[in-house]
Amino acid sequence: MPINYGERGDSSRSSIAFGEVLHWRAEPREHLFRYPIFTFQLDVDQLRAPMPVSSWLFRANKRAVFSVRDDDYLRGPGDLRARIERVLGEVGAPVSPDRITLITMPRYLGYVFNPVSFFACFDEQDRLIAFITQVNNTFGETHVYPLVCEPTRLPVAWRFPKEFFVSPFFDREGEYEVILKEEGTNLNIVVNLEKDKRLAFSATLRGAAEPLTSRRLWQVLRRYPLTTFLTMPRIHLQAMTLYFRVRTCPFKRPTPNHPYTIRSQQNIIHKTRLALLSLMKAVRNARS
Repeated sequence: MPINYGERGDSSRSSIAFGEVLHWRAEPREHLFRYPIFTFQLDVDQLRAPMPVSSWLFRANKRAVFSVRDDDYLRGPGDLRARIERVLGEVGAPVSPDRITLITMPRYLGYVFNPVSFFACFDEQDRLIAFITQVNNTFGETHVYPLVCEPTRLPVAWRFPKEFFVSPFFDREGEYEVILKEEGTNLNIVVNLEKDKRLAFSATLRGAAEPLTSRRLWQVLRRYPLTTFLTMPRIHLQAMTLYFRVRTCPFKRPTPNHPYTIRSQQNIIHKTRLALLSLMKAVRNARS
């Protein structure tokens, strides 16, 4: 349930969830890891007004210790609400959302890499009507899965084909199941990938939320001073661990060909990732 059912844009609707992210995979070899994490749950309408926290600690579309930028999410003209409503209109969502919660990792000192962000959309009775899932891979590409449903209470689950290349150890085949179990006071999201009717991968994001305040932001700085910077290195560490344990050859990244796949400009991190995969393949081929 939401922390508070205030007016649209009410500060009580934004919060920080403190918890963990857990990844499990069965292929190419069983592998499990978990990390402590913090996640922001932001009322999208509130981002258009001054936030009720110290401006140098958190702001939208401006520099601060923590920040979110519209250009990090979806694409096209307008603010986040306009972009969300346009996406929902394209897929025939039943009504325009009254409340929208952005579930994401904010920029920290201007930097962030979000493997996945979510927009939970609710009607006037606080029933879920859509759950837009934005996935970013380490090759500088973004894909949007607009998941809609009839107005309903949580938990809600969706099943849909995989359309986007994420991990070099999985091809683009399979079917996702995304489950929004809880949002608000407790956050709980599960993403499963099935291949040939078998569970191949599962990720869970969960945590207990507290209202977004300056004191909570200081708490994030004390407890998670490097978490944002560690996301990409941790992905590379787990990939290298899996590669050297299994000695498997990564799949070749296919050319994006889906209308909801957005090719972002590659930076030095993405180019380094591509070079690393090329090196791994060369080593593998030399040993064959």
